[in-house]
Amino acid sequence: MKAPDGNSQLPSRRDVVRALATLPVVAGGVQTPSHVEALEAAVRAAGGLPEVKRGGTVLLKVNTNSGDPAPYSTSPTVLAWVARHYVSHGVRVVAGDRSFWGDRDTKGNLERNGIAPAGRGVGAEVVAFENDTVEWTALDPQKVPHWVAPVRVPSLCFTADVLINLACAKTHFITGVTLGLKNTLGFVHADDRRREGNLRSHHHERIHHQYREIHAALPVRFTIIDGFDALVTGGPTPGSGAPPTIVRTGRVLASRDAHEVEALGRALLSEFAPR
Repeated sequence: MKAPDGNSQLPSRRDVVRALATLPVVAGGVQTPSHVEALEAAVRAAGGLPEVKRGGTVLLKVNTNSGDPAPYSTSPTVLAWVARHYVSHGVRVVAGDRSFWGDRDTKGNLERNGIAPAGRGVGAEVVAFENDTVEWTALDPQKVPHWVAPVRVPSLCFTADVLINLACAKTHFITGVTLGLKNTLGFVHADDRRREGNLRSHHHERIHHQYREIHAALPVRFTIIDGFDALVTGGPTPGSGAPPTIVRTGRVLASRDAHEVEALGRALLSEFAPR
């Protein structure tokens, strides 16, 4: 069976069940965990969060394509749990994103979807990757051949000790799904995203190369795909077209291997999609 984006073979149902079998077990079967329990189980199964020395910096890439709450955006529960872990160890935490290139209110979106309050509440810095407030680094054009250069991303992507991707599990009316790999598009300077030949008109085939190239050019160390509540139809926003369907799967996925967890994310959406 092909993935919704037509690019990768989905794991078998048996493989998915085995990979996700980290839920609390009680007599008589599997008990649906709380969001935090599911997150803890996923991170533990992935070997734990990457270590960072006291005084270091962690960059958390959230998903705030809009001001809509989870699962349209990164869950405040997930952000707070990860950020709290590092802040408690004396690590500076910066969480950020840039909404859709045509949306100029990323800061407002971060407030409306609860990401900013959750981050501030545990001592993290929450930033909008807006044009005039960020130091930018241009990627090597040879690494992003399907883009019209320059392609700039926040310099913090490379100066932070660890970059962690906090993605959602949701469908997308152009790409089929939007998970961890595509979430890194939010790093790209809005002017570069809107440039003709880039994302101003989302070419349904070219865009798959584009987001994979951005992800590959960045030092992502750990990926969490939050599917506890998954958007299995109608994404990435409530007004994207098809009626949205949100399913409580109780599952969170995590891995140091971004492509492994991406495949599981696609399988999860496929597993719970309406038949």
